[in-house]
Amino acid sequence: MPIVPGGASVPRISVVIPCYNAERYIGGAIDSVLGQTCQDLEIVVVDDGSTDGTRELVAGVRDGRLRYLYQENRGPAAARNRGIAAAQGEYIAPLDADDLALPQRLEQQLAVLEAEPDLTVVGSGYVWIDDEGHRLSWATHSWQKYPELNEFRNWLFDCPFVPSATMFRRAAWADVGGFDEELIGPEDWNFWMRLALHGHLMAWHREVVCLYRHRADSLSQDAEQMSANCAKAVQRIMEHPKFPPELFDAAQQGLAVRYVDGSKRLYTAGLWPQGQKALEKALDLDPTLLRYQPSRIEDELVAAALDPLVADPIQFLTSLYGYLPPNAQGLLARQRHVLTRGHVELLVRGLRHGKPGLVRRHLGQVLVRLPGWLLDAGTWAIIVRALRSRAQAVAERWRGRR
Repeated sequence: MPIVPGGASVPRISVVIPCYNAERYIGGAIDSVLGQTCQDLEIVVVDDGSTDGTRELVAGVRDGRLRYLYQENRGPAAARNRGIAAAQGEYIAPLDADDLALPQRLEQQLAVLEAEPDLTVVGSGYVWIDDEGHRLSWATHSWQKYPELNEFRNWLFDCPFVPSATMFRRAAWADVGGFDEELIGPEDWNFWMRLALHGHLMAWHREVVCLYRHRADSLSQDAEQMSANCAKAVQRIMEHPKFPPELFDAAQQGLAVRYVDGSKRLYTAGLWPQGQKALEKALDLDPTLLRYQPSRIEDELVAAALDPLVADPIQFLTSLYGYLPPNAQGLLARQRHVLTRGHVELLVRGLRHGKPGLVRRHLGQVLVRLPGWLLDAGTWAIIVRALRSRAQAVAERWRGRR
């Protein structure tokens, strides 16, 4: 750790934790940083106008590497910018107040960036957890779905990163002007897109580094705002002076996909009429989605049903088809197919998670709908992968107890 005049040491990594009314979670987030295998760090907590006991909880942490900054409520992007502006480290590791960093996160991500001087951002995997910290899913390896990070066009359609699983160079934040404070929710996605437009390189570190909390209390209150702001994030990128004009059509398609994703969030939150309007907007922007890419929409509908906070995925899918907009009625012809996909996904989930009741509940439905399913070689490949994943999880849990 280098020394600055006056004898103080400058940390290499600044962990920036924006928070708002986070008294329930902030202690765990801070503890997860203090327990890192790499201790060359500081923690900058930015309180965005909390009215609960967040300040008192942070004040109770006795570690000189922690700084607490308070501001009137201005939103998460402003809190991120305030924290990074105050940060001393060359590397910034964002951590949302309700997430948890796994012990080797900083060590592993720092090693990737220091081994590649031209690299700006490293992204990693994560695991969903619920309000109580229980795991909701197996690891999310976004690099499997989004292997190429340095092709700008890909960023127009989705954001493969979650902030708490990234690390980036502070200089890059300054280069693009920080986070857009007019965006609430997808401010990080817009930030990554602007980094890509400026030619900053990104790479995957193919390990899980954080536990990413999926909170029931924020789902419905955030869904409408998130849907609107995701569309706004794409629109603002299209207005950027460095935006390639030849990608305008792709951006329009990306905007339509954002509205599809927004409809998924709204349906999942139980905001059925709002989800209907978002899907209608998507198909107005890009009618070819229904004509040439119905599977993309179906993927989102199934993903919405399989959200960990949806109690009955099959009932959810059945209800959803009653809230399709007029321009999406073509999807009705494939309702049985989508319901079958839901049963298959839940059956595989039961195998992977070791839940025989879930397997029994959905196996019969799958065989009624797809009588030859068990005779297909691809089916057995899926089953073997699920069972292997289950065996690995059991082995890891057993090793953790020893």
